[in-house]
Amino acid sequence: MESLAPGPHISHLDDNTPTRTELRWTAVLFGLVGGLLLGVLLMPGVTLEQILYLAMHGICAQTHNLVAGGFQFPLCARDSGMYLSYLVTLGVVFARGRGLAGRLPPLPISLIILLLFVIMAVDGLNSTLAEFDFPHAYTPRDDLRLLTGMGAGIGLALVVLLVINTALRRDVQDQLYSIGTWRELGMIILINVLIIAAIYADLLILAVPLALLTAVAVVFNLAAVMMLIPSLFLGLGGRVTRNTQLAHPAFIGLVLALTFLIALARYRIWMEVLGFLPPPLLP
Repeated sequence: MESLAPGPHISHLDDNTPTRTELRWTAVLFGLVGGLLLGVLLMPGVTLEQILYLAMHGICAQTHNLVAGGFQFPLCARDSGMYLSYLVTLGVVFARGRGLAGRLPPLPISLIILLLFVIMAVDGLNSTLAEFDFPHAYTPRDDLRLLTGMGAGIGLALVVLLVINTALRRDVQDQLYSIGTWRELGMIILINVLIIAAIYADLLILAVPLALLTAVAVVFNLAAVMMLIPSLFLGLGGRVTRNTQLAHPAFIGLVLALTFLIALARYRIWMEVLGFLPPPLLP
């Protein structure tokens, strides 16, 4: 039976009331997120397509980007699928009350998720061989890139969640599976299928929010990983019981993530200007 694992008793952490400092950092964090979204949506002189494309310019080669409703996604088909599935997986995990899970799924489900990751790796290797005109098993296709990327996104989300929970949360539930049943895995797969259908419906009204979500997922994932070291430096390792406690390190992680993305994009543009990489396929 899944149960809440006992942890060390620290009285002042048992209080669920956020401190004033936590509330201030929460406001600062939301202010930064809101400012970023407004800047992306309202920046004059450039289109949303171009902003997202340049923001994600250092993440992948951007040579097999999805186009739906005339709108080009900022990432290649494989990475688009992976990061959309990443968000879907986290959404299902939290909706099912498993956000504090401290265990990977049961072995049979974990093996299926591992298999999905291996399938993505095999398809990626096949695509790479085809790119360099080496012998390959089959002709690469964007729909396969999207589908296999979605499979890998499930595992990525679960690993990141487990690392953050075990490293930072005092109230982590050590016996709780992040995905506990085949039904929950099926829910994730079903939502991913609906997303694929939305993409291939080729409607602008569906493509724009999905493209924006891929970029959001990249930033969120980087910020989540990069907040780990600041969290430990601030003495939060194994002590977090309130989400507001993470506002300060999350702000630092978000700033680091944005800095990293800018640095990657500038480096790639520099390589393109020098002719070491082909010119960008701007939307």
